[in-house]
Amino acid sequence: MKYLFFSGVLYIFIIFLSSCSDEPTNTKTRATKTQIKKEIPEKPKDKPPKIEPLISDSNVVEFLTRYGKENKETNVRIYTTFGLIKARLFRDTPLHRASFLLWAKKGFYNGSVFMRVTPNFIAQGGTTSSDSQMQMKREIGNYTIPAEFSKTHFHKQGAIGMARHYEDNPDKRSDSHRFYFVEGTTYNRPTLAHYEKTQNYSYSQEQLDYYTSGNLGAAHIDGEHTVFGELISGQEVVKKLTEVPTDSRDWPLKDIYIDSVVVY
Repeated sequence: MKYLFFSGVLYIFIIFLSSCSDEPTNTKTRATKTQIKKEIPEKPKDKPPKIEPLISDSNVVEFLTRYGKENKETNVRIYTTFGLIKARLFRDTPLHRASFLLWAKKGFYNGSVFMRVTPNFIAQGGTTSSDSQMQMKREIGNYTIPAEFSKTHFHKQGAIGMARHYEDNPDKRSDSHRFYFVEGTTYNRPTLAHYEKTQNYSYSQEQLDYYTSGNLGAAHIDGEHTVFGELISGQEVVKKLTEVPTDSRDWPLKDIYIDSVVVY
């Protein structure tokens, strides 16, 4: 009887120990499942693509030479607030011709303005500040064009030249897109001699004959800017452009637009 009682007590005690030994394991397992959280790394934010410009001063000759061979046009129609100007670009200034065609075909000049108009001198255009055109400038690149001077192409009335910076520009490299039309004034031989002396420039006989015969032009910037084209028609439009009221910087008080440039 005692044996049976003892056996029963022992059996109950073993079951109790067994149940107690299981509890911490289950608790620990549950705690582990509850506490361990899978960390998901954040997806890196996409960076805006870096724009690599097409043209820089290091590759400008190569690029424009190739572009000029692929785009052979020389005639353009320039529609302005005051009327139509037809022009011809010179083949023997290939870099300037190609650069002008590039910006024209991209539509950059459409909606640009004339920013400098001076009586008896020039009407300069090709400036813009619209978001789309500024983006176009970033994509094409900030470059200058090596000078392509020629005493055959000088600043007669109706000449088309490329603007440039004068500071830190000993090679007289041209701006990539800003250009001007010449209206001009008259010159005499003593004035031309003065320019030859002060600007270390020698006029050809053709230039001297032209300027001293009462023809209009801008002789004082020969050898300073590249002339890369000439007007076919529309000189009366240029004259109107140079006669509008301006501020002290020669900027028109009322915007004058280049509506579009058509290459043909």
